[in-house]
Amino acid sequence: MNSHSVPLPQGYQYFWFDEIDSTNQEALRQCAKGQQPNSWFCADLQTRGRGTKGSQWISQSGNLYASLLIRSNCPPEHLAQISIIAALSAITAIEQMASDQFGIGDLCLKWPNDILLKGRKVCGILIESKQAAQSGLFDIVIGTGINLASNPQIEGLNAAGNLKAENWSCSRIELFVALVQSMRDWLSIWRDGEGFETVRLAWLERSCHIGQTMTITVGDVRHEGRMTTISRNGALVLEDRSGNEMVFSSGTIIKIEGSGSRT
Repeated sequence: MNSHSVPLPQGYQYFWFDEIDSTNQEALRQCAKGQQPNSWFCADLQTRGRGTKGSQWISQSGNLYASLLIRSNCPPEHLAQISIIAALSAITAIEQMASDQFGIGDLCLKWPNDILLKGRKVCGILIESKQAAQSGLFDIVIGTGINLASNPQIEGLNAAGNLKAENWSCSRIELFVALVQSMRDWLSIWRDGEGFETVRLAWLERSCHIGQTMTITVGDVRHEGRMTTISRNGALVLEDRSGNEMVFSSGTIIKIEGSGSRT
């Protein structure tokens, strides 16, 4: 990709790397140097791609790795909503660019920000933020990794997949432009948290696991319950066997069972 071949919305720019340690890391480095927000950092290959909790995100050539730097004056309690926005933006872009031969109905969202295709993870999101000492605004990096052409050999609950295996034909450039536009649109709807209810409902429409029983770990403690919704701050809401509601703003889902439904 180059600056002449990627038509971005007004006010956005991007930087392309054939190889880099991590697009999120580059965004954070450039932020520290005074880079303006609404800047995208993209790469063909990451040598040190990262997932949640410092895990490795295997970043093979040919997939889409893109990180957006934004600035927000949202309340700190709304920062977790960014994960929901990022996942919704990515799945919206995929839906918009999918051909008739691609099974859109097999796409869905796993809390908080994984995109699954026929039960296999094809997109992951990594959000990182820091608060500027002087302004109090949050500098936020939204990292999106989409398996377009290949995927790591991972099975089980976190099985990986890729779009090409399911008749994906859109180019990486076209999908990137769609992602930029989708992210812009959903961030505009969000308005630093004021419009999150619209975002929340759109996320729930694409949820994989409403009605299914989950086991989630928070630290060393396991909790089990049936997923009912996500909260007005994007937290996972489960109902235990006694009908009591449990709300989790963070945690790791380690087991999912039962036949859930799309809302």
